[in-house]
Amino acid sequence: LQSQGYKIEDVPNVHVQNLMRYVSDPTNVLSNSATTTIDSILYALDESTGIETAVIVLPSIGSEDCFDFANQLFNKWGVGKKEKDNGLVILLVTDQRCIQFETGYGLEGYLPDAISKRIQTQYMIPYLRSNDWDNGMVAGIRAVYVRLNGTMVNNTPQDDENNSSSFFFI
Repeated sequence: LQSQGYKIEDVPNVHVQNLMRYVSDPTNVLSNSATTTIDSILYALDESTGIETAVIVLPSIGSEDCFDFANQLFNKWGVGKKEKDNGLVILLVTDQRCIQFETGYGLEGYLPDAISKRIQTQYMIPYLRSNDWDNGMVAGIRAVYVRLNGTMVNNTPQDDENNSSSFFFI
């Protein structure tokens, strides 16, 4: 499976089986403690705002495009509340060295591409560059939490720069 890469249908949606889990990491790229930390942060975010997040960590998606893969997963899994379209998918593909944020339209005002890119470059990429997947992902999820916690109550979108939210850290 790893040699040709994961396909959309091969990625386990852990949240369907356990509503307190948000990290799908079928090959255990992340440590148990990192996964537990991310799950607890995202559970708190979901509880306080209703924002659903799926974090997917894969060693390879073959020759698939990181942006397209995240978008397809987002749509296939239906991440977020239908009436609010407030889902977030964060995809890390280690062999492509790609970190991708995919947001529902209901979240774009709160987490626009420019902010996603800033979170990636400031909090995640310094760790991810040296293959420190645990600290990179935990730091990024904490930054997302700080950014989004309270947003579904407090409607003050900022920053509407428009850049691609796909980021490669080489």
